[in-house]
Amino acid sequence: MPPPAEDPVADARLFEDDPWVEAPIRTDYGYNVKLGKGVFVNFNCVIIDTCPITIGARTLLGPCVNLYSGTHPLDPALRNGTKGPELGSEIHIGEDCWIGGNVVILPGVTIGKGVTVGAGSVVTKDIPPFHVAAGNPARILRRIETAMADAQE
Repeated sequence: MPPPAEDPVADARLFEDDPWVEAPIRTDYGYNVKLGKGVFVNFNCVIIDTCPITIGARTLLGPCVNLYSGTHPLDPALRNGTKGPELGSEIHIGEDCWIGGNVVILPGVTIGKGVTVGAGSVVTKDIPPFHVAAGNPARILRRIETAMADAQE
C-alpha cells in the first residue's frame, strides 16, 4: 500500500476506482475472476470460478450472491463422485449492473450492461442490456429507460 497522502481527499482518490470486496467471500480458484473498476462485492458471496468470470465496472453484488461457472456431468458413472471431470462455462456480467442479495447465476450466462437482477433470483439464461429480471428461474420483467441506454446501444 502506498503511504498516506498529506491531503485526505487525494488519499481517498488513490483507491476510489479499486474493486471493494466485503469479507468473507469464497472462491474455488480465485484466479479466474476479473473485477472491473469500482465493483462492489458484498459479504458471503460464493464464486465457483472453474471457468472465467468477469464482472464489469461499477457493478454491485448484494450479500450472498453465488456465481457458479462450474458444473458436473449428469451421468453418475461419469461424475464418479469427486473423481470425475469438472465442466463449466464462462459467466459475464456487464458494467453498471446491480445483482440483488441471494441471487444465483449459473454457468454460461451473460448479463448485459445496466441490468438489475432482483433478490433471490436464479439466472439460467442471458439477460439483455438495460432490463430488470427476477424470479426462479429469472425472467425479464421490463426494460430500464435511461439516457445511458441510448448512448451505449
